[in-house]
Amino acid sequence: WTLLHGGKALYNHTGGESHSLHYTTGTPGLYTITLKPLESDTYVKLYISDSFPLKTYPVLPDDDKVKIKKKSRKGFSVEWNKSPKETPFDNIIEYHIAVNRKRSFDTFCSLMSHLHGDKRPSRPDTFNFLEEEKRYQKFLREANPIKAAKKNAISYRKTNATVFNFNRARPGRKYFVNVYVYNKLTRLASAFQSLEVRTKPGKRKPPSVKRLKNGQIQVHQFTKPKELLTMEFRVSKPAKEALLGVQVCGQKVRFQIRTKKKKWFSRKIQNYKEFTLTDLPKDTYTIKIKGSKKGGGEVRFTLTTKKNKYKFPSLPKKTSVTSLNTTCENVTIAWVGETRRQTFCVYKTELSEAQSGLRPKIDQCSSEIDKASEKVFCKRFRNHRQQHALQETVTGLKTGRHYRIDVTVIRNKRSKMFLRYDSLYVKTEDTC
Repeated sequence: WTLLHGGKALYNHTGGESHSLHYTTGTPGLYTITLKPLESDTYVKLYISDSFPLKTYPVLPDDDKVKIKKKSRKGFSVEWNKSPKETPFDNIIEYHIAVNRKRSFDTFCSLMSHLHGDKRPSRPDTFNFLEEEKRYQKFLREANPIKAAKKNAISYRKTNATVFNFNRARPGRKYFVNVYVYNKLTRLASAFQSLEVRTKPGKRKPPSVKRLKNGQIQVHQFTKPKELLTMEFRVSKPAKEALLGVQVCGQKVRFQIRTKKKKWFSRKIQNYKEFTLTDLPKDTYTIKIKGSKKGGGEVRFTLTTKKNKYKFPSLPKKTSVTSLNTTCENVTIAWVGETRRQTFCVYKTELSEAQSGLRPKIDQCSSEIDKASEKVFCKRFRNHRQQHALQETVTGLKTGRHYRIDVTVIRNKRSKMFLRYDSLYVKTEDTC
């Protein structure tokens, strides 16, 4: 707002707080005060007099700061000095407190406007001339009074004490606190200095742990040295046994399963291994897999309390494939199967003389046998008597050539997970 006299600005002020001007060097004449709202439409209470005091506002103490007494994650306590006009013989002084998260209310009327909302402007006293009516109608159309805050957006309390506790805060948030000394007889209020309070930050939540579903195959690619993968597995009712299948592609990993009270499984694993855990009580089991020092590699694993949900195929302890008979055009092979019904596929790969001397390590994680390999057949059966090996004959071979024979096993045709037996290297007879 600006004070003018004779077209000259004598004083100006910008702000939202209560403000007084005592102008002592004035001369007789017409003085003009212009006011301009900077944030929104608003009401202004303006008092002018040639004698002081203008209005008997409640007196603030010399130290009019609101101080933080204590604070926590969910609340805080503030205190202030009492008004000098407060006496034990009357009850006309009380303190009004406002707490909100959006802004500070530097005057009591500002608080009331935002708490309850402003009314639309009323019709001024005029002579009802046409131009005056037009101006008023335009004023009404353009008026945009302050709207009331949403419910619970501003916490407003009255007290006779000089301490206030706020217990509805949230961790790590900023709050604006305004305290006013209020005279119940005059209904006037003076504002203490506003205060900003930030509550203590909340406890950091532990990183969310992914849950492994019953029978789900989880695949994880290690990218860092000694990387740790943590998951949870829920056993909803006591289980006599649970099947654990782990396929490691790359360096060894440390695999651990435990509850809060007991370590149920801990082992270093390489390649493919299958384990049976017995007598598991109802509980949440934590699975921790630690990668190698070098980093890299991949692990695929599954855990289930229901055998029909176990999606990994099964390999016997002995994974070698042997040659029983070799001729010029075929070879009879044998391998040990499992008692459960599974699908076995046999592949043949013709090798050069140089390739026949190489014995690369079996990669259980390879998505294919070899682009040069040819599928001979796939058969689905089970080994009823595991001490007897399964036998099949691979035909259509060439005389005096080197071959690599591979056997893979999958649960069924829809399964994408397969395991490999050790490769068999043979050479057909030169003459028959």
